[in-house]
Amino acid sequence: MCRRDSSGYNVNVFEGKQEQMLKVCEHIQETGFIPKELVQNEVTWFYGNLGIDDMYFMLESVDTIASHIIALYGSKILAFTKSDHTLDVNLVRETDENAVYIHTSRPGVSQTIEYQPEKSIDEKYLDISNKEQAFRLETYRSSGTVSSSFDAQLRCYFVAKCDFVQPMPSPEEESNIRLVSDKIFLSKATENTLEVYQKVINNVLSRTGPVIEVFNIEGSREKRLVIGYRQRSTQHFFSAMSDLYHYYDLYSSRKYVEQFSNGVTIMCLYLNPLANSRSPPIEHSIYQVMKEASLIYCLPTTPLQSFFQTKVLSVQESIYGYVCWIFCQHFLNRLGNEYSTLAGIMDANNSTHLEVLTKLKKRLRSDTFTREYVLDII
Repeated sequence: MCRRDSSGYNVNVFEGKQEQMLKVCEHIQETGFIPKELVQNEVTWFYGNLGIDDMYFMLESVDTIASHIIALYGSKILAFTKSDHTLDVNLVRETDENAVYIHTSRPGVSQTIEYQPEKSIDEKYLDISNKEQAFRLETYRSSGTVSSSFDAQLRCYFVAKCDFVQPMPSPEEESNIRLVSDKIFLSKATENTLEVYQKVINNVLSRTGPVIEVFNIEGSREKRLVIGYRQRSTQHFFSAMSDLYHYYDLYSSRKYVEQFSNGVTIMCLYLNPLANSRSPPIEHSIYQVMKEASLIYCLPTTPLQSFFQTKVLSVQESIYGYVCWIFCQHFLNRLGNEYSTLAGIMDANNSTHLEVLTKLKKRLRSDTFTREYVLDII
């Protein structure tokens, strides 16, 4: 069911942004990697025209921001020398407490290259989150392009270790969102979001499986998809959800993953339709995303994932192929009638005969219909 929804989070505002920008300019000039006459323009574009959320400038030091601007400048030079109109930026800073990822991102397209930031975030932070140690995530798409010469946008991911109001809530406290939440989340969330998440938490605690809600954003076609589930009840779910909505030509402007000390995780996605899309309107496709989110929750990744990411197969088709693969492994008779006949002739009390049969069985199963061979056929 779609409901109306106002802005879910307070806008990040960094009061010291202008002062920080001047320090970044000075630092870059000292390094000498960017010509002095271009430093002001590059820094101004990075701070203003690029449209990076203020969360980035609040978290990062002057040295780190300067390094990122230099790296972005270098990427543009490299793309120019290769006569390539595509820009590839991958900036990563990871620690045990937090992480920042910045990379070029095309709206509505899943990354199929070797390095995929969202899968890394899943593996290192989200999948391992529990009541004792959890990580929240904020991610934003830049509103502007990296420069006037390249139309590439950046996506920024901010991961932070949770600091719960009540790390060990009692049974009476675990349903109170103001007690089980991360302190940063409480400072950013609007009353509307707290109300929505409270209902989702109550439903998650009282049932098995994910709780999925969708809301209309007033004044736009954007949809807000909210999914609640128990921590460690699924794997790679965050990255798999991106593949799912990309299949329907949708892209996200911002995404959040919130953890709670009662063992609940809530994912919030703000989805928009791609321009000139051939897929059904978002008003219809959002319901399909809701339905298939439950399927993705149960089986986030399969060996056929690349076909799903590139839109060769739908999520149902890729999972059906995976089920067929598993079925074949379990029920395909790889030994044959001849083996059964031979086993009947051999003396079951003879250790030499048993050893030969065991080796023969192992060889037949490993060298005939292997897992890889069956997968190739499928």
